[in-house]
Amino acid sequence: MMMVALTVCTAASATEMNDTVTFSNPKKVIVMTNDSVQKIKIAGKQDDESFRYESTVAIDKTKTSTKFIKKVAKDEDKWVLDLGLGWSAPTNTPSGHGFATFKSTEVFVGVRYCYTPKGKTQTYSTGLWCDWRNYTVPKDNQIVKVPNTDIVGFSQFGSDDSKTESEIKIFSLSVPFLFTQKFGKKSKSSFSIGPVVNFNLRGRINNEWENGDNYYDVNTKGFDYNVVTVDFMGILKSGGIGLYFKYSPMSVLKKKEATVDGTVIENPQFKALSFGLFF
Repeated sequence: MMMVALTVCTAASATEMNDTVTFSNPKKVIVMTNDSVQKIKIAGKQDDESFRYESTVAIDKTKTSTKFIKKVAKDEDKWVLDLGLGWSAPTNTPSGHGFATFKSTEVFVGVRYCYTPKGKTQTYSTGLWCDWRNYTVPKDNQIVKVPNTDIVGFSQFGSDDSKTESEIKIFSLSVPFLFTQKFGKKSKSSFSIGPVVNFNLRGRINNEWENGDNYYDVNTKGFDYNVVTVDFMGILKSGGIGLYFKYSPMSVLKKKEATVDGTVIENPQFKALSFGLFF
């Protein structure tokens, strides 16, 4: 009886040890798996080409899981440097007092924070620009401040004056709020639209002319311009260069009037419009 018990214990121990089987240099291994079982076949091993081994193992679905690893795009945010070089072409100008478009210039430069949601082709951005705008009248015309008022008017330079130039200069801190749409995930072309809020911090009238051997450069302050204006901006860009367009439905100068020698005069209500290159 003791011999029989020892024999059974030895067999049981061998069965537990056989859960892990090691083969040296198998020639061919085949693994087949379905929903319920996994079958392993081994053909040949070191020093025994005729060796064959098969094992079938039941799969416990409660302990089996499949992991899928997917590369997910991340949100993208970055700071960009903007530069605009363009021309001003004001609209709604007083009759007979237009502006010289290609002598009226605009320059703005600044930074912008851009946020692109993951996997999207849309970007939202805002920032801060410094903007210099000049509104220049044609040759021999002159912008003046009407005496004893803060009203802007127009006149002519003297007949003996030459090399005349007259302009209104406005300096602003501008805050753009732009929505940008790319033409494809890998495209380098896009268009942007949105408002630009201008905080107009400084305005002056600059007149320059020569009379004989004398040169004059006169700057005049103290006229009424709108401190806050809003432009609507559009940008079409490809690669690192683009075209921009800005238009403000608000007048550059405040709506104001005064009476001089019995005549009512008022600030000209021209609107700001500009276009040019965007980098």
